[in-house]
Amino acid sequence: MKFLWRIFWLCISVYIISLSTVAVVVTERSYNNLLKSEIERSLKEEEYVGSNISLYLITNKRLLKEKMEIKNFTDTIIDMFGTKDNFIELYSYDLRLLSTNVPKEMIFQRDEIKVALKEGKNYVLRNYGGKYYIFITETIQTDGEEIVLAFIKDITAVKQQRVNEYKFFLQAGMLGLIIVAALARIMGKVVTSPIGSLSGAVQNISSGNYKERVDLKSKDEIGVLANEFNKMADEIERRIEALKLEGESKQRFIDNLTHELRTPLTSIIGYSELIETTNYDEAMIKKGVGYINSEGKRMLKMVNSMMNMILLRENTLSFEKYNIQPLLEEVMDIMKVKAVKKNVSITREGRELELEIDLDLFKEVLLNLVDNALNVSSAGKNIAIGAEIYNKRNCVYVRDEGKGISEEDISKIFEPFYRVDQSRARKAGGMGLGLSICNEIIKAHGAEFKVESELGQGTVVRIIF
Repeated sequence: MKFLWRIFWLCISVYIISLSTVAVVVTERSYNNLLKSEIERSLKEEEYVGSNISLYLITNKRLLKEKMEIKNFTDTIIDMFGTKDNFIELYSYDLRLLSTNVPKEMIFQRDEIKVALKEGKNYVLRNYGGKYYIFITETIQTDGEEIVLAFIKDITAVKQQRVNEYKFFLQAGMLGLIIVAALARIMGKVVTSPIGSLSGAVQNISSGNYKERVDLKSKDEIGVLANEFNKMADEIERRIEALKLEGESKQRFIDNLTHELRTPLTSIIGYSELIETTNYDEAMIKKGVGYINSEGKRMLKMVNSMMNMILLRENTLSFEKYNIQPLLEEVMDIMKVKAVKKNVSITREGRELELEIDLDLFKEVLLNLVDNALNVSSAGKNIAIGAEIYNKRNCVYVRDEGKGISEEDISKIFEPFYRVDQSRARKAGGMGLGLSICNEIIKAHGAEFKVESELGQGTVVRIIF
């Protein structure tokens, strides 16, 4: 069953149960109060009739000045006090019926008459002939004689009032049910509409539209759910995008690897075929063997570099705490010869910092960064290496005044085989694996690279711990 219909039937059920409970409680309470009032009124009325009958008999006895027979006055009493709604029965002390205006079909033996002789006034409620009566019985004494008075009153109106109230609640309830049904339907649509939006968004995302979002501003539970759904959708989209970029990166890696292998292999195969098919020529053979040897070494260097990347991911490093400034001084001394040849100066700056590093690997990273900086620096420029606190974190940096890197290239320079300057890298014998290996080393240190660059102004590469 759809959630909309669950809400609908829940509202209808609650309404019917609530209305039924209210109808029963209100009607029964009203009926009981009305019945109680009617019984009290009937008792007072019977008491009035009994008093008048007693007064009538006493008066007549005094007027007659002799012993009187009560049975001679009973018919007159019935005529005086009996009505179409109030019936009267008069019984002798031995329970003989003296006179009555009760219809014959209502005359039957009743136990409350005997109870009246023994215990006094009492009353009984009875349904008879489709009507509701109260039977009140008491004894009346006059000059030592007793008669039994049975006062019977029709109180059907009390029960009819009860029936009328139930009819009223039924009619009002049916009208209310129509209104509640309409409101429940509208309310159900209002409540389930956001759920429908969520469902539609889920279907769109499952079909590949990862930019789908739910626009709900409410602050209730569904609004919170929509907000969490949007967060989930953002995370899914981010991860899908990351997977897409990773896939593209892997594809570029495969393409570049194929290209890097194809080039030396083509040279090796070409020169080997040339040597095999041509007449002996010492100069040509020496040249060919030289190319085969250099290209083979280049392939070996590339394979070794890729093995280093794999080993870095699988092996743990040996960390020790070192003062970084002496290490920077050592790097500067190692690169001094190449710097002098290019007429580029290297300076050391910054503050003292102690870092937990794998000394040899971290030195390799710094040497690679300084070497790259020298490759892009022209004569008269300066390269700075140093240490600082960057955004409250320890940082080692290399800053040059070279050509700079475009924003598009910055995001790719740590990918295997990627070269910012393809022509320069090829002439220098580079394969584009240096920064990729450096990146793996820095990740193993729990640090990260941050590159800031401006074309024509230079580049700052920071290692942030």
